[in-house]
Amino acid sequence: MAMAEVIYFDVNETLLDMSPVKSTIAEALGGDDSLVPLWFSTLLHHSLVDCATGQFHPFSDIAGAALVMVARNNGYDIALEDAKESISNAMMSAPAHADVKPALERLRGSKHRLVALSNSSINGLEKQLSHAGVIDCFDRVMSVESIRTYKPYPAVYHWALREMGITARQGLMVAAHGWDISGAKAVGMQTAFIKRASKSTYPLGLAEDFVEDSLTTLVEKLTS
Repeated sequence: MAMAEVIYFDVNETLLDMSPVKSTIAEALGGDDSLVPLWFSTLLHHSLVDCATGQFHPFSDIAGAALVMVARNNGYDIALEDAKESISNAMMSAPAHADVKPALERLRGSKHRLVALSNSSINGLEKQLSHAGVIDCFDRVMSVESIRTYKPYPAVYHWALREMGITARQGLMVAAHGWDISGAKAVGMQTAFIKRASKSTYPLGLAEDFVEDSLTTLVEKLTS
């Protein structure tokens, strides 16, 4: 396998611990944390509805709308603006997972270029990474709002590769989401799945090049 020149990182859950967001969602839903995964799947579902229907709403807006939908279906009443604001505030407070900064700093000392590639808005993404203390680890921070479509649509990965001036095989996508891995693999990128809590690979997805328990073990393989 050729060495990846550019390593792209998904941000939410892959790099950042979304516990503050999950707590906020559960609180809005009467403390029922079993509804949090439903909210997240509803968010992802409707981001792809936007892509399929030629629309584009900011990811935070779709997150708020998803919370309103789940709330209504479970007997709660939440205003859309309140939902958007509470989720946005929680997103900005998400810390990095413990393995993230040491791993990124080690990669920075290698020949790789590092890119954060997220469905979040560029403004929110920069605030998140700054709060988590890792924004200086990246050569580039990229948001899908630049092309107004969401991962895992192929256009996102093609755009990210063009922006960094590399071929697909020179790029490695690192994510804790099977759908993100399959999207990157479909355009020919190398891929690495990180096994964060409650995350698993997609059994019907395109095979990953790496499946690792942490960023630490991935970086050890990439830099050895």
